[in-house]
Amino acid sequence: MEKVENMKIVENAIFSKFLQFDIDENIPIHEGRFCIYLRNKKYKCSGKVIYKMATEGTITFKGKILSTQDLEIDTILDYDSAELEIYRYRPVSVTVSSINDFHIEGYINHGHIRSKNAEVDYVDFDVVNFDKYFGKLIKYDDKLFAGRMGFSSGEFEVIVDKRFDFTKGLDEKLKDKDAHIITHSGRIMRKDKKPFKTNIINHILDDLSVSFSFMCGRYVDICSSYGYKNGENVYRLWRETFISSYRFIPNWKDTISNYHNIEKYLTLMNNRLKDDYYSEALRQAVDWYLQSFDGLTLENNLISIQICLETLSYIVLVEQEKLLSDDEFDENLATKNIRKLLDICNIPYGKDDLFLFDDYINERFDDGIDLLIYYRNKIVHPTRKRNRATITVEDVWNIIQIGTRYIELVILNIIGYKGEYSNRLLDRAYGEVELVPWNEN
Repeated sequence: MEKVENMKIVENAIFSKFLQFDIDENIPIHEGRFCIYLRNKKYKCSGKVIYKMATEGTITFKGKILSTQDLEIDTILDYDSAELEIYRYRPVSVTVSSINDFHIEGYINHGHIRSKNAEVDYVDFDVVNFDKYFGKLIKYDDKLFAGRMGFSSGEFEVIVDKRFDFTKGLDEKLKDKDAHIITHSGRIMRKDKKPFKTNIINHILDDLSVSFSFMCGRYVDICSSYGYKNGENVYRLWRETFISSYRFIPNWKDTISNYHNIEKYLTLMNNRLKDDYYSEALRQAVDWYLQSFDGLTLENNLISIQICLETLSYIVLVEQEKLLSDDEFDENLATKNIRKLLDICNIPYGKDDLFLFDDYINERFDDGIDLLIYYRNKIVHPTRKRNRATITVEDVWNIIQIGTRYIELVILNIIGYKGEYSNRLLDRAYGEVELVPWNEN
């Protein structure tokens, strides 16, 4: 028999028409006629509704007033509660920030603008400021590149493709300018390939945003999604977004070279975010984690870390394991609750935490938790006379690294992750990783 060699089929990358827009360039959602309902009047206008890429993803409108019509019924649509009506979208509440006889402009009030819900075969979406990564091989025209992640979110499968021109040059340009751009496009469909209603899409996109943000150590979000049925666009959604400027932040995944670890993480995180038991608390913890990188001072960052650790302690000790009642949790010292949290999650702590510090610090503190809570209390209660140690700026930086690593490992433990991670306490190169401590044996 003739031997037939197996060949891998390389799939086409998901392409978004919005990749044509440059760094920090606004994206028009609608161009042409629209109506504004304001104070018993209907204003027929011609202009644009725009997603503003560089200004925290706000959605604004601006147009020339073509005609004005009095409404026959009284309304309560004031300047901060007017209504915008555009073709193919549901009416949306807006604030009118400026109006005269000829022009009108303003912004939407409630986070997104969308068409009516529909039944779709799949939904495509666009991600702003996701990290550059490697993944499965895909192609765009005649260009082959490693850029696809595939994972699950409940009953749905999700793929996310890096843009075909996301080169090292673009990566550096985005960092230099603290900029914003669509970096990835993705697709959501049911695992059984059956059609589905779009009323759940915004929730799925919220979960994806949280999981992407924890991956990057900064806020990443999804600005748009389009649903298709039999190849025809039947659904549209544009979201106001809160997105950090593009920059590299060292975190738990920055040296992972095996993308299968990231795919496993994304499945686990998105499934955990669907759990009513964990969802809100986990979102809060990720939010505090992200804020710990964005504080105006190191002290603010450290306080965010301490709040995040206490939030995680409550999730695990009171809600998940039921080891403590609310009153017992509140009565305990923060150090006791955090140590118990790390014990439950099989995360080692002790004198080894303090290898980054000199003998002066090592002689005065038991572990990283002891040092973190001591300095947090010193910030919050600066007048207390008890002073165990003088803490330098370099010490504060190292305390933050210890606390941040605790957070990263606890969140990975909560979602059930058992793969590789990047230990931020060590000097490391790409590919240098460790197994999470609860899976070392």
